[in-house]
Amino acid sequence: MEIKQAKELVIKAGHELVRTGLIARTWGNVSCRIDENRFVITPSGREYHTLTTDDIVEVNIEDLSYSGSIIPSSEKGIHRAVYQLYPKNNFVIHTHQENASAISAARIDSFKPLSDYTELGDEILCAAYALPGSKDLCDNVTAALKCTAGNAVIMKHHGVLCFGESHDDAFKAAYQLETACREFIIEKTEKNISVENEPYPINKEEVLGSLKASGINGHLRFVADPVTVRFSRLGIDLKPMVDDFAQIVGTNMTTVEANTDMILSALKSNTAVFVKGSGAICMGENDSDADAVSMIVRKNCTAYFTATALGNAAYIDPEECKLMHSYYIEKYSLLSENRMKNK
Repeated sequence: MEIKQAKELVIKAGHELVRTGLIARTWGNVSCRIDENRFVITPSGREYHTLTTDDIVEVNIEDLSYSGSIIPSSEKGIHRAVYQLYPKNNFVIHTHQENASAISAARIDSFKPLSDYTELGDEILCAAYALPGSKDLCDNVTAALKCTAGNAVIMKHHGVLCFGESHDDAFKAAYQLETACREFIIEKTEKNISVENEPYPINKEEVLGSLKASGINGHLRFVADPVTVRFSRLGIDLKPMVDDFAQIVGTNMTTVEANTDMILSALKSNTAVFVKGSGAICMGENDSDADAVSMIVRKNCTAYFTATALGNAAYIDPEECKLMHSYYIEKYSLLSENRMKNK
């Protein structure tokens, strides 16, 4: 494939990942094989809608070397593993899609789809957990890739790797996987994630208005989907079940009463807070950021109920969560600074 065409396909895929909700912010990554020796991949920590072909990095399959000042995705080794193990596959996407990520937190090694899917095989494997971007994670995913008969592997507490002969085939695998995971979750956990009654009465607009009047500096979202409301009814704090929750929300998300002062106090030290019985309030620097936080909170709630129903509920190690959160804050702050410079 011509390098220009490969880079354009990667950018197209990045836009599709964001548009369809398979990722948020700069999470996930995309690559396309050029030939038997090279592939191109998205850069590290860059928002997809800003990318041009000059930003897509060419990487050598043999030693992962690259040229230029733009750093390729830290997960480039996982993409290389696909190209080395499957010579016919030319496109790889790493997503953080909601239902598959929820299953990733259940600490199961595999599950069988309840329906037949052309891209998934008879069994979906879950690679062992390791920190994002680490050699251990690459080794764990590679081990799963060697055993799978399908075009998708779940990464425990992290996300998904999907691949195929083409851009369309890789996305077909991702969409089929999300449907298969949703079916599995409904089958196993329907009673746990349903909301039996209406949320406790609360005037959302009044609460958000009070927070704004209190001088809070950020864009707010009141999240009241069934699974988030269900968790808010528990009256407990939520810890990270998936990596991106640890990165963006932190090591703990508290639950408070529907009291402006309590909500305001919680948002001073975090990007999200549960309002008991009613849902959650999420905050970001802009509308896109607030939507991303909302997506992550909902996904972590789904992960909690999925893992609990399967008897395997376990949070990510607190020290690893602190490490990921600190690194993400530093990295995202630099990204924000660069955005301001480029305006």
